Parts: sequence; structure tokens; C-alpha cells
Amino acid sequence: MSALISKHLAVVTKAVDAASPAPIIALYYAASWCPDCVASKPYVSEIFKTQADGEKLFDLVYISSDNDSDQMKGEMEEGWDCIEFEKQDDRSDLKKFFGVCAHKEMKALGITSEQRKGGIPTLVLINKANSGVLSSDAIPDIMGDRKVDDPLAHWRSLLSKDL
Repeated sequence: MSALISKHLAVVTKAVDAASPAPIIALYYAASWCPDCVASKPYVSEIFKTQADGEKLFDLVYISSDNDSDQMKGEMEEGWDCIEFEKQDDRSDLKKFFGVCAHKEMKALGITSEQRKGGIPTLVLINKANSGVLSSDAIPDIMGDRKVDDPLAHWRSLLSKDL
């Protein structure tokens, strides 16, 4: 699995600043037209902004399900990275690999209900050092009934367990 995930993450690491000290890559699957994504965006933005500059824990890569590049650009916040809208194949490969997409994309992507692990929004956390998946969906960590008190500390603990 590690070689397979590394192949897919090569696309992601090209989108992230190579000099970034952040040990986690967060893949944020979302779209501007999705009501749940609209609700999650302020929480994702806030947790991203709370990182101290010298102690950055994660880089955020937006994996868009938007209808066009203007919608995608409108959803992105300062400092976020992305898989460019024009790189449809790369975005599709990441959606298929992690089993995360909007319901309306399933048929076009060839993802069955059994293969789909999550809809949007989803926040996949990946250990940059070893390509291990720390969380298949960290959205509940930052909002809702299962919200944790300190998501960044929680994610650091996941990182230390994945060594």
C-alpha cells in the first residue's frame, strides 16, 4: 500500500511548498455548491490559520469537486495549496484512490457505493514522512458532536503513533 499511496502523493507533494516543515498533508475534498462543505469551510479555515508559523503542523491541499476553476478559486483561502482545476485526471485519481467524492461524481469516476469511503467534505490526514493515513476524515475533529478540544494536539498524537 505504501508504494501505491506514494505514487498518488507525488501529485500532492508537487502542489505543496517543498520547504514546508509541516509533517502532515491534509487533503480537503470539498466544493462551493455543497451545503455541508460551505458549513465546514470556516472550521477548516480557522484550524489552518491557528497554526503558528514556526510550528506549522499541516499543509492543506484542496481537492475540488467544483464545477469550474472560478468556483474553485473562490473557495480557496490564502495559504491553501490545490490540485489545479485543469488537472482533472490527477484530482480524479486522488478521489478514486481515497474513495472520496461527491455523490454526483461517482458514476463518472467509476466509484461504487462499496468503494466510496466518504462524500464531501472530507479531510484526509497523511503523514508526510511515511505516507501513512493518519485519519480518513478529520472533519469531525473540528466541528460537530465529535469535535475534539484541541484538534492540532490530537493530530500531533496521531502522528506520534504512526512512527
